[in-house]
Amino acid sequence: MLITSAHNKFYLTGFDGTTATVLLTQNSQFVIVDFRYFDQAKKQCSDSDILLSDDVNHTISQRINDCLKEENISRLGFEKDQLTVQEYENFVKDLNAELVGVNLSELRLYKSVEEIEIMQRAAEIADEAIEYIMGVIRPQMKETEVELLLYNKIRAAGAKSFSFNTIVASGHRGALPHGVASDKIIEDHDFVTIDFGAIYKGYCSDLTRTFAMSRQADPRLIEIYDIVLRAQNAAIQACRSGMKTRDLDKVARDIITQAGYGEYFQHGTGHGLGILIHEAPRLNQVSSETLQEGMVVTIEPGIYIPGLGGVRIEDDVLITKDGCIRLTKSDKQLKYIR
Repeated sequence: MLITSAHNKFYLTGFDGTTATVLLTQNSQFVIVDFRYFDQAKKQCSDSDILLSDDVNHTISQRINDCLKEENISRLGFEKDQLTVQEYENFVKDLNAELVGVNLSELRLYKSVEEIEIMQRAAEIADEAIEYIMGVIRPQMKETEVELLLYNKIRAAGAKSFSFNTIVASGHRGALPHGVASDKIIEDHDFVTIDFGAIYKGYCSDLTRTFAMSRQADPRLIEIYDIVLRAQNAAIQACRSGMKTRDLDKVARDIITQAGYGEYFQHGTGHGLGILIHEAPRLNQVSSETLQEGMVVTIEPGIYIPGLGGVRIEDDVLITKDGCIRLTKSDKQLKYIR
């Protein structure tokens, strides 16, 4: 199996540099790097054979072919959802093996005890950061200022970076599910939705909290907040191993629909989480996966009304045999900043 994606290379070998190719055989695990990453690979990939490549005598393809010949390999798997057409064509031309496309989307579904411990810390960093923000955010700040404060906080706590482009959506921008931080000024009575995560030791957290800048916030948004919170709590309480993902989505969606806001909830209730911010399984109306013990997923229903604003509340949960455990634990009751 030829591994070219950064996330699967990290998962299988621990290597987190930007350039490497991993070859797995029945007998060995090879990590092929150029001189820039040779020492790093030796340190991070102690269980692998490290091979040095260059552009002249030992190209990546030549190194792979040497391994294929040594181990008498004629069929080689590759990540069919990760290669560009050009990369695939180059491998077909250069490698002495039949290439077989393989989907590794389920490779990282179930988290080990060590992975769960890391993800718990990533969640704690996000919790600490959002609680800090609620203590310092003030009207007349730009959304991008809030984003910078968040970034500095998670970095100081040991995170490598954000898990994705941070969403800070205030006022009418709250109706944008992916309203990344802008230069908009946060007004006195805005609702504010913040959706962000921290990467800690290679694993992501994903947290959303919505709050009001003052008690003079629009009453419709306060009503919507209560609906979304009820939907989110109900979905968390329903989570358990053996449950179909679409059935979990239905728990949250039914509450929002019965309250008259079904048309304003257009995304899925959640998704898998791990090395990538979006992993299997998907939690939406048509997903057919089954939740299993050891999976980590998000629960994040929302309501978004153009011209008014929106509310989303999100937690990361670990699926257990009889239910789930919340990894993110920061308060979800509607908070008024002033």
